[in-house]
Amino acid sequence: MSGPRHPATNPAFSVRIHVPPGAAAAVAGVLAEAPGTVTSRIDEPDAMGTCRITLDADGPRTLAWLTRTLTRRLGTDLLLTQDPVFVAASTGKLTLRVCAATTTGHDIALLDADADRRVVSHLAAHPEHTDDYTGRRHRVALISDASAVLDFDALPADAALPALESQAVHLRRATGLDVFPLPIATPHVEDIAQAVRLLAPGFAAAVLVHTRPEHVLTTRAILGATPPLLLLDTLNDGLAVAIAAATINALSNRGVRPSSGRVVLVDPARGGDLAGLLIASGIADLTLFDPFGPGGGNLRAIAAEADLIVDLTGLATPPEQVPILRARPEAPPRFAAATTGPRPLHALPGLLTAATTTRRPITARARVAAVHALVEGTPPDALLPAPDQPGLTAAVAAAATHALDSDNGIGMGGA
Repeated sequence: MSGPRHPATNPAFSVRIHVPPGAAAAVAGVLAEAPGTVTSRIDEPDAMGTCRITLDADGPRTLAWLTRTLTRRLGTDLLLTQDPVFVAASTGKLTLRVCAATTTGHDIALLDADADRRVVSHLAAHPEHTDDYTGRRHRVALISDASAVLDFDALPADAALPALESQAVHLRRATGLDVFPLPIATPHVEDIAQAVRLLAPGFAAAVLVHTRPEHVLTTRAILGATPPLLLLDTLNDGLAVAIAAATINALSNRGVRPSSGRVVLVDPARGGDLAGLLIASGIADLTLFDPFGPGGGNLRAIAAEADLIVDLTGLATPPEQVPILRARPEAPPRFAAATTGPRPLHALPGLLTAATTTRRPITARARVAAVHALVEGTPPDALLPAPDQPGLTAAVAAAATHALDSDNGIGMGGA
């Protein structure tokens, strides 16, 4: 049976071993000597009596020591060693499923050339029916030029694929949409916009992920106000919304009304449209501090009277007794700890659902509505709800949809 995981260990640094029953004592001896924290989970032995033991370490150095020492001590008793992170990555993490029936010859005939010719001819004459007679309305392209994958420097596009696949799994679980990870190999930002144009016939929406903020901004500028398909990004439609909600909750938890709270935003350029979103969400007193700009300035002096510092660098040193909200885009909190820090997955699934359901682009008003939905969904005294909190995606989607309807005059006497 699996017990609770020790908070100091991290499943991202784990090893799974298969050993005969008599080797359990040797494994326990190795764990007792580990230079860091290690926890173990032992599954029931299989029919041959082999035990499968999963060992979670507290980081890469402990894991490396553990792997070396187990290999040396157990020898032939170490029947199999697996790294769960690479096992999960090797699956591709998600796959397509066949929706059409394929059991009988009649079923297959509906997927053959004559059947396709009828549907294609109809859509050529009536392109407005494409979403009715294809799977496009459920299909989302997850696009990255690999320019901002976590805290790495720019990567080869294929090296970014595991991170895109993980994001695709999270979005699929939250929305039910068919999400396709699509890394793009290009040194030219303009090619991202071209990729969006080329993919538009087959997808309802595209989401820019693990892409530098300035690349996102350039892509949106090239595509203009009416892109060829619904376009979202994990910064403006995800992380910025979560940071704004966390800011409001951080102030409220200290008894400070957002409309009267004094907030300092460190390195606003990293936040996309975050500054505007904070103001639109009710933060009336916002100071923008660029630590890398001309002169730099003195954060301690600027923020001495602040009620909250929102730090997008992860490096800011606040004045004493001024609380700080760390929200470095390159280093999101672990999923299980995301109630104490913002992640794009707090808001992005709901906004993506709203966009694909209404077939309308996300607006500033929809993002503000998503902020307030997150605030309302946060448990008392917490900073944020868990990203997978039941009903959260639906609540954000409903709030954003209402805002989009209002933007289009629906339910307000408009057409």
